Amino acid sequence: MTLALRFLAIDEGRQRLHLVDTQDPAFGWQRDLADFPLARDLQRIGPGRVLVGFERGFFEIDTGSGEIVRTCDRWTGVTAVRRLDDGTTLVTGMNLDGGDNSIDVLTLDADLRVIATARRDGDYVRLMRPAGDGYLLCTNDHILETDAALRPRRRLAAPGFEHAWKAERLADGATLVAAGYGAFMARFDADGRLVHTFGGRDAVTETVAPFFYATFQVLDDGRIAVANWQGHGPDNGHKGRQLLVFDADGTLLDTWSDPMRISSLQGILVL
Repeated sequence: MTLALRFLAIDEGRQRLHLVDTQDPAFGWQRDLADFPLARDLQRIGPGRVLVGFERGFFEIDTGSGEIVRTCDRWTGVTAVRRLDDGTTLVTGMNLDGGDNSIDVLTLDADLRVIATARRDGDYVRLMRPAGDGYLLCTNDHILETDAALRPRRRLAAPGFEHAWKAERLADGATLVAAGYGAFMARFDADGRLVHTFGGRDAVTETVAPFFYATFQVLDDGRIAVANWQGHGPDNGHKGRQLLVFDADGTLLDTWSDPMRISSLQGILVL
């Protein structure tokens, strides 16, 4: 099978953002992220427009040209951003309200003014995703599901979670999780029970070299694309397969890498 995907890619190792076509190495563009460090989050927010979260805030980019069309550069410690259907933007991170040891979710209006703040004690958070009237927070060795005020509702955990990177609530109420350094994917049912894991080192070939499962995306046909991050620094592209595609049941269907262009694939957004 020849993998055919067009996607935005955050290369954490070289701090670059790419537009990639897996079937055409000459396609697309790349942008240096030196002015936008620790970019982690990607969201399509309209035709040809993507929201990119980075350590100090977020920017909006035109996917056709790579041109940045809007920037919000205001904090330190941002780990996730999400634009909602009503035009508000959720900004998640550590100590964003000026306090210490806090996980914060700020709500910004369409003019980027902070109109609400939710806070809870904590020392680690990565990507956040809305879940009903609350949130899914990746808090290292578990996923914390909260209400809108960040009060705990339940905890989702699997053996091996370490720096769990992303959790997403699916249409059937299940939750899919990338386990970070655990290097596997986990699926929980609507009641929060662990149903199965897939993509681990014992389930794929040695050439895949699972190291850190970071951003993933459930595609329209049910396939699951996963970024297999390989470490900090510019020379990791040869260590394993960078993009993995599983079927809905967790069987590995295909892989892709471009080690000359990308060192450590962390963020993906299939377009």
